[in-house]
Amino acid sequence: MLACVLASAAPSQDPPAFRAKVELVTIPCAVVDAHGAPVSGLTREDFRVTDNGTPRKIENFWLDTDQALTLGVLIDASDSQREQLAEHRRTALELLRRILRPGDRAFVIQVAEEVRLWPDLTGTAAGELFGQPCARRAGTAPGLRAESVCGPSPLWNALYDAARLKLSPQAGSQALVILTDGFDSGSTHSWRQAADQIHKAGATLYAIQYPSAFGGTFAPDLYRLVAETGGASFHAPDGAYEPIASRIQTDLRRRYVLGFRPEKLSGKARHEVEVETTRADLTVRARKVYFEMPR
Repeated sequence: MLACVLASAAPSQDPPAFRAKVELVTIPCAVVDAHGAPVSGLTREDFRVTDNGTPRKIENFWLDTDQALTLGVLIDASDSQREQLAEHRRTALELLRRILRPGDRAFVIQVAEEVRLWPDLTGTAAGELFGQPCARRAGTAPGLRAESVCGPSPLWNALYDAARLKLSPQAGSQALVILTDGFDSGSTHSWRQAADQIHKAGATLYAIQYPSAFGGTFAPDLYRLVAETGGASFHAPDGAYEPIASRIQTDLRRRYVLGFRPEKLSGKARHEVEVETTRADLTVRARKVYFEMPR
């Protein structure tokens, strides 16, 4: 149960938040070799940063290894994933058990016609309604219940609200993991708006994609959203949870942090940032967008 897993995650003192300010931007990133193993011993001279296409000088640089983690798990419980729901719960529990440490935080959200914050993973309690509620319209025939105007699978709404309400107030490393077939139905927010909210929270999104009961397999908006936040997509684990847990921990537990002054020429609040290494044999994992936050 989620409650048992969280019992070991005691509150800890909040470290400084990594959010873009007007005068200094800090971008955390993971660096791995060709085998996916984290790389240590790099210096600021091993990195290049461009902000809206303009090269920036790296003014601050350090290796961060002890940030507390806030991890949110979103479970798609819509009709297309109903047969996968028990597997979603097992996967969520296994990932939380393997990833959480004392001082970390976690939450679980169910996404269906109603989006709910679960108190645990048993499914015996409905959980409280979460996020901005959708309006409801009368049924199309007498006797039919009212329907949500957002549709039966508002994935982008749930991600948007999870980043805004659960991650933005927190400091430290932050990530969302969504278990889904990747097909949104009826969100009032677009995938781009969800991505921007995740960027504003300084978070990373990971997706575990399961087969859809309706036959779809290609979910391009989900893939774009994951890639832009510096995360990764996985197939259904079928019991092999460790590679997913290992990837998340590699990305979030040991990160280089690069500080630079933002590019001002464009006057934009939304910045596209690219972090690279000077070594062709290494790969950088970092978000691709940040927002300047007003003072």
